[in-house]
Amino acid sequence: MPSHDGRQSPAPSRTGEITSPTLPARLRDLHDRREAALAEVPATASGGPGDITPRAAAALLGTAHRALFPRIQELTPDGRDNAEIATVVPEEAARAFDLLEPSLADYAAATA
Repeated sequence: MPSHDGRQSPAPSRTGEITSPTLPARLRDLHDRREAALAEVPATASGGPGDITPRAAAALLGTAHRALFPRIQELTPDGRDNAEIATVVPEEAARAFDLLEPSLADYAAATA
């Protein structure tokens, strides 16, 4: 497929596969930044500086996000419309985060 400057560019994938190395790298960076930000939030409620717990908790939450993101990319080229995706993804997100609940339910929980 010719690009705007006449060079040959890869044909768009019908499976949602990302063919450019730049986009996956950028997505990894965004996921990493989200995890870093998540780790900062509960850090004030944990064991203090040097405690691995906030980073581990953020990584667990980030893993669920990393699993859900490509799921959306799979559903889109499969011909699913936005309404169907908006029904499927929250159900799958609930299952993904339910897996984390036994480990994180009491972590950094506010006490009254």
